[in-house]
Amino acid sequence: MDFIWKVLNVVVLGAIIYKFAKKPLGNALNNSAESAKKLIRDARDAEENLKAELNEMRGKIAGLEKEAEQMVKNAKEDAQIEKERIIEEGKHEIERMKRQASFALEQERRKAEADIRHWVSEESISIAEKELKQEMNQNQQNKLATKYMDELNRTKGAA
Repeated sequence: MDFIWKVLNVVVLGAIIYKFAKKPLGNALNNSAESAKKLIRDARDAEENLKAELNEMRGKIAGLEKEAEQMVKNAKEDAQIEKERIIEEGKHEIERMKRQASFALEQERRKAEADIRHWVSEESISIAEKELKQEMNQNQQNKLATKYMDELNRTKGAA
């Protein structure tokens, strides 16, 4: 019989708990289910928002990549133009330097030519002077010798 009382106590206790706990427990479970549904709904909304933001960011990244590609393309074009300008300037500078060097060489050639002419004329004059001196000495000696011979001939003829 003790067993029956124990069972009866458990049944009565279960009925009392059921009567008083049904509504709060049902509300708690219901709130928990509602809360879980709301949490899932919020998570889905957040996921959709994140997907939308992700797609927006991907679009921005694609735009930035196109912009970066355009900037690189423009930079390459600018670099090519600058390279061609520098090459052209270099060619003009080389031509200017060639003309300047040619002019300087021509000036040096003319100066050397003038120096050589001056030297040749100086040497010619010097040689001519030496020859004239020598010729003059020869002529004078010949005249003196002729004069001496004439005088000798006269003295022989007079004696």
